[in-house]
Amino acid sequence: MRALVVNPPTSGLRMEQVPDPTPGPDEVKVRVLEGGICGTDREIVAGRYGSPPPGRKDLVLGHENFGKVVEVGRSVQDLRVGDEVVATVRRGCGVCRFCRTQRSDFCETGMFTERGIKGRDGYFAEFYVDRPEYLVRIPRVHRLTAVLLEPLSVAEKAVQQARRVLDRTEGPPGTIAGRPRTALVVGTGALGMLSVFVLADEGFEVTAVDTYVGKCPASSVLSTVGVRYRDASAGLSVLGTERFDLILEATGSAALDFELATLLAPNGCLLLLGLPADDHRPFPVPGADLVRRLVLQNQAIVGSVNASRRYFAQGLRHLTLFRRRWGTVAEQLVTERLPWTDFASVVNGRRPAGIKWVLTMGG
Repeated sequence: MRALVVNPPTSGLRMEQVPDPTPGPDEVKVRVLEGGICGTDREIVAGRYGSPPPGRKDLVLGHENFGKVVEVGRSVQDLRVGDEVVATVRRGCGVCRFCRTQRSDFCETGMFTERGIKGRDGYFAEFYVDRPEYLVRIPRVHRLTAVLLEPLSVAEKAVQQARRVLDRTEGPPGTIAGRPRTALVVGTGALGMLSVFVLADEGFEVTAVDTYVGKCPASSVLSTVGVRYRDASAGLSVLGTERFDLILEATGSAALDFELATLLAPNGCLLLLGLPADDHRPFPVPGADLVRRLVLQNQAIVGSVNASRRYFAQGLRHLTLFRRRWGTVAEQLVTERLPWTDFASVVNGRRPAGIKWVLTMGG
């Protein structure tokens, strides 16, 4: 079968023939219909991230996925041919307490694998094989947004972790002294926008910022959801003296993270989702100032990565709520669907500005 293959840490991406997988008795075979491109994929293609399966030099790329079951092993009972599914990404180490209880997103050993990223082939191929416990069945009403479920699961987990930090003040959920909690989302790519949707649906008063030359691709969607957008091209001074209970950063800028900490309200939480490039460039940090604020104002900085199956299920519930409340806003996050043979223009960033690029593989 055909697949999009990388050789980390060497840069580059190519389409080539790889073995067609055969399911075992407790596995299913899935035809891939769509795959989403994200920043992690581009980092892997650039040779800055990722690792192949043991004993190999190549890795099938891709972790955002949507497909249809075409073959079922004889021991499988929960899925059947024709079911449409999204696969989770991380596979646990099998050793630590979290991986043994299906919470591999909190793996303690670091020996986990991730499909299309670390030590295990991904989904940018015609077919893949996996076990039912890693597959989430998708209702047909969500066909056009199913490929967004993986980044949505990451947003779901992150927001839940931040809520637990904020709720330590033991106030009424979602409010502070009768007012809505405020949130600042930094970055309006797919992950940032899905986080905006989750926060807005949970009652936060949300502001989104990004830097664009010209119109922000997400501005019309933000307007539909009732979220204020600010262009931060000239810096965070555009926010004036505002302070936020929750700041969610989805850009991957280490220097920006320390600047964002100054915008936290008392008892606030800075939630980091972006992964900075390991370029070793130094930048000044007012360390004493930062620590004093964290201590004296009960503030917290929290990192969050990946998501277990429970957050995929939570994401499906939210997709239903988004549709009821705002219509097709989630569908509008997909800028364009392209045949996967056009992968080079998408992965190398030669397309116009957009939110989410999706490769169509089959069906």
